[in-house]
Amino acid sequence: MLMAGPVLGSADGSGAAAVLTGRAWLAALPDELAAQRRLMGRLADFCEAWPLVMSLVVGCSLGRGAADALSDIDAALGIDTPPGEAGAAAIASAEAMVAAALPELGALVDVLWHHTGPDSQHARRVFAQFADGTQLDLVVVAEADIAARRRAGGAPDFVAVYQALPGDPDDDRPAGGGSGRDAYSVTGEQVREWAFHGWCMLIDADKYLRRGSLWEANARLHEARHYTWALWAAANGALYPWHGLSQVFDHDPGNLPPGIESTVAGLDAPGLRRAARASAEVLATASEAAARRHPADLPAAMAAYVTRALSREL
Repeated sequence: MLMAGPVLGSADGSGAAAVLTGRAWLAALPDELAAQRRLMGRLADFCEAWPLVMSLVVGCSLGRGAADALSDIDAALGIDTPPGEAGAAAIASAEAMVAAALPELGALVDVLWHHTGPDSQHARRVFAQFADGTQLDLVVVAEADIAARRRAGGAPDFVAVYQALPGDPDDDRPAGGGSGRDAYSVTGEQVREWAFHGWCMLIDADKYLRRGSLWEANARLHEARHYTWALWAAANGALYPWHGLSQVFDHDPGNLPPGIESTVAGLDAPGLRRAARASAEVLATASEAAARRHPADLPAAMAAYVTRALSREL
């Protein structure tokens, strides 16, 4: 797999690592990402002609080097405008430029436009589905917001595909390769919260099974699994553990929570009851593993209460 921001030996022969960005990063992408590379390169061409645009950065699986041919392009377009209400008009203008350019990026199936983030940010999200299967998930936002996130360490997987000016002088991390882990570190409080939510989902599953509402019980088991995946991702040092399943597979697809396969069931009451009991065991294991890495006051009383409830026969 490609590393986030491909790292090569230095041109001067010193052996120092150099993190690639821009066109060099695009060129180094593997052939299976040819469709994404073509679209990002074409979008970078437009950025060069748009005076409002300060940067185009790509993150998530592409930025981390975990992408494959099915991965979407998670990106942000940084606009030369003040953040907040003062920049709303410029964000709208940039969104209109993107709208006009999308048909030139490829054959479009459909596009979703909507506000994203806090109301005060005035960021716009563009999700475009192309006929060749490529997906563009682009946020149009003030460059100041992107710079602030980078300074806070909140963009460790960002790779700059286009940059109008040199990087923020207050940001001494290399583009696409900074540590940024502090802003994404999981706290013990977060571990307790995820564990507690997981147990809440399981007691709900018990309630719905007692009502005979199998669909609702199944839905709650799925939600409980999400928290189990998040805890397991946190226990194993994944970058964005709150994304759960995807982060476990990105980090180490061979290291799964023991017994996780037993937490899946069809729409029959006995099977769902067995899956709920298995879910309790796996959630406890994942919680304890996460708490070892991120010391936490786990909700032991809630866990014991739910486990007892699930042990009762219907």
